[in-house]
Amino acid sequence: MRISLLLTASTFIVAAVFAHVSQLEARLLRADPNAIPMNPALMTFAHGRGEALYVSRCAACHGASGQGDPTRGIPALSDGDWLYGAGLVSDIERVIKYGIRSYQPKAWNLAIMPAYATAQPSARDHKIPSLSPANIRDLVEFLIHEQGHNADSAAVARGAELFSGVGGCYDCHAMDAKGDAAIGAPNLTDRITLYGGSRESLSMSISYGRAGVCPAWDTRISAAGIRELAVYVYQLSRPNASLGADSSPRTTTPAR
Repeated sequence: MRISLLLTASTFIVAAVFAHVSQLEARLLRADPNAIPMNPALMTFAHGRGEALYVSRCAACHGASGQGDPTRGIPALSDGDWLYGAGLVSDIERVIKYGIRSYQPKAWNLAIMPAYATAQPSARDHKIPSLSPANIRDLVEFLIHEQGHNADSAAVARGAELFSGVGGCYDCHAMDAKGDAAIGAPNLTDRITLYGGSRESLSMSISYGRAGVCPAWDTRISAAGIRELAVYVYQLSRPNASLGADSSPRTTTPAR
């Protein structure tokens, strides 16, 4: 009799916990994703569950603390600097769900860096010209200058002409070289770079192109899990903020 009562009580407790979790998941999915950071209860719930998903699905590439890996062009998720969108929960959720260059219809698939040192820099646009090694060196000096470093002034002037002219760099990165988060073209004027900011790494990017891929998780993680993971990554970029107390992006941009 006592065992039966204990089993009944345990079953009731498990059922109650399951019901509570289901209710929170439903609230999470019904909520405006960008309002979740201002809701401490939902943030705490989603953050804990999102952390487990991050460890199992994302940490192998992005690092345990979201530090990224410039040797492989894997972005840091902990600095508040975003290639795609503005770092809102909805932006992060879209990346997780559909991926980057995963060629799902709703993914960000447009920003593919041409390989300017090759005979055909772009498979998509045959009008993009090849550039000579000297041209590429001038562009590198221009970018180094734009990032606030000392650079050869004559090369900078030539590189600026290439950037806004025949090189066509402005078409993705904008005339001011600050990029376009709507397509994932990076800001070239700060010191945050996917593959490192040395002259060598910049030259490699211009010469041989870049087109990193983030997988789409929409068929492998539940809708609730994707939102929980997005909330966790959102908070990961704001390590000094209390859960549910901060909805604004960080502004610090450490060099890498």
